[in-house]
Amino acid sequence: MKKTIIALLALLTISSAAVAADSIAFGVRAGGEIGSNNQIDRNTEFYEGFGDLYLNRLVSIGATLAYSAADHKSFGSIRRDESYPLTALFKVHVPIPFFQPYAGLGQAFILHNHRSSTGSPVAFAGADISPLPIPLFLNIEYRHQFNGGDLDFLAGGVGVKF
Repeated sequence: MKKTIIALLALLTISSAAVAADSIAFGVRAGGEIGSNNQIDRNTEFYEGFGDLYLNRLVSIGATLAYSAADHKSFGSIRRDESYPLTALFKVHVPIPFFQPYAGLGQAFILHNHRSSTGSPVAFAGADISPLPIPLFLNIEYRHQFNGGDLDFLAGGVGVKF
C-alpha cells in the first residue's frame, strides 16, 4: 500500500500541469480583512496585482502591489485608513495537477495615507486552480501580516501563466 501511494504521488508530480523553470504568472485578486481580533467590526477592501517568476517547478519569487482600505475604528466610520502595500515574496509550490497549493514568506513595505510608511513580514498560503489545460487559473490566498495588530486577509482572483 505504501509503495502504491508513493508511486501515485510521483506520477501526479510528473504529470502535473505545473509550470517549468523561467515561467511567469501574473494576475489580480480582491478580498478583505478577516478574523482579526481587534478589527472585527471594520469594513475593508483589498485589491492586489501579483506577479511570479518560477525558478523551477517547486520554487518561485514574486511581488505584489495592493490597495487596502478599512474603516478607521469601526464599521461605518467616516474616516478610512488607506494603504498601498508593496510586497516581495518567496513561495514553495506543491506540483499537483489542477490544484497547486503553495505557502511562503515575504516582506511588505506599506505606504499609508495618514501616517509614515511601515514594513511588515508576511506569511501566506494559497492555491492556483486550473482544471483545464490552458494558461488561465483561479487563485485564492490567505495572508497574515504581522504588524498593525496582526492583520489577516483572504482574497481570490484570476491569473495567467506563461
